Amino acid sequence: MGLVFRLIAGACVATVLTQGIVIGACLVRGTLNTQSLTQIIALMNGIDITGQRLRLAMSRGDSAEQPDFDEILDARTRKSLDMDLRLDAQRRYSRELEEKLASLHAEQERFDLRREEFFQKLDEVRSGVQTEGMQELTRTLQALAPEQAKDQLLRMMDDGRIEDVVNIVQATPLDKRTDILAEFVSEEESKQLEEILRRIGEGEPATSLIDRAGR
Repeated sequence: MGLVFRLIAGACVATVLTQGIVIGACLVRGTLNTQSLTQIIALMNGIDITGQRLRLAMSRGDSAEQPDFDEILDARTRKSLDMDLRLDAQRRYSRELEEKLASLHAEQERFDLRREEFFQKLDEVRSGVQTEGMQELTRTLQALAPEQAKDQLLRMMDDGRIEDVVNIVQATPLDKRTDILAEFVSEEESKQLEEILRRIGEGEPATSLIDRAGR
């Protein structure tokens, strides 16, 4: 640590001695004044107050090649052209996107229409099949003996097909219907017959269909 202090002290003494020698030379030559003294101190501390570095930087800047007006105008023209090209590309992309969206929307509408037509046709086919099946079932029950027909109707009611039972009873000729309904003799069967007749009196099954359509 003492060696470090001695080195620092030596450097300071050398600096002071150098400054003294320079100042003494200026005194001998008679050039010592406030300006020269300031410059000596500044230079000893690494500061250039003479402007030499500034003049050097300015001279280097003056010697550098400067673009002329035509070059500047040409550069600005190219920049403006590039901007116009980018804007045109963006507008073109926007138009293409709008056209694709419009085409997709039209295609979606056509698909929805075809799908609606398909399901409508499917409902018609299903309704027709069900109608034909019910007609065939009605003809089959009418061909059975009254007691057998009653048993089949009761089974259908147990399966929750009360509307089908009402349809069959309504479609059965009056004389055949009377024979079948006369077989409902037990107390439980009488209650079921009462339910069938009640529904017929209320306009079933058309009323149920109208109610479901209203929902």
